[in-house]
Amino acid sequence: TVLANACGPCIGQWDRRDVKKGEKNTIVTSYNRNFTARNDGNNATHCFVTSPELVTALSITGRLDFNPVKDELTGSDGKKFKLSDPFADELPAKGFDPGQDTYQQPPSDGTKVQVDVAPTSERLQLLQPFDKWDGKDLTEMTILIKVKGKCTTDHISAAGPWLKYRGHLDNISNNMF
Repeated sequence: TVLANACGPCIGQWDRRDVKKGEKNTIVTSYNRNFTARNDGNNATHCFVTSPELVTALSITGRLDFNPVKDELTGSDGKKFKLSDPFADELPAKGFDPGQDTYQQPPSDGTKVQVDVAPTSERLQLLQPFDKWDGKDLTEMTILIKVKGKCTTDHISAAGPWLKYRGHLDNISNNMF
């Protein structure tokens, strides 16, 4: 899968149907995340990160053992050929296309802005602002969790089906730790 190095499937939203949950498989991606279950929510998926060029070559051949430097392909006409070295400008000569300008400046006085959320929504929850900080740090608080070794956000709140609650603090909190 060739992807931009930005927010994408790392939050386990790939609705993958070609492999059953728990079935061992391998994917290669140009995306910058390869934590367990990170792309497709399947703990049995082995994900390898590589360059967009290599991901493209492996996708064309459908083989993980393909070496684009040495291996040949067979065209629809039966003739053997090798992939050419990839080439492109490192950066676009005219700069990046900023895309469609969709940013809307918030009103300078937001006191009259109203956000409507159905009180029965399981996906969104309106929160009340915290009291203004009184300048004093909290002390003598109970430690909720203490971890040792490698601990990522995947261990604290895994991606996948729980992600639909990302706008509902009470519901997504049920998936913590």
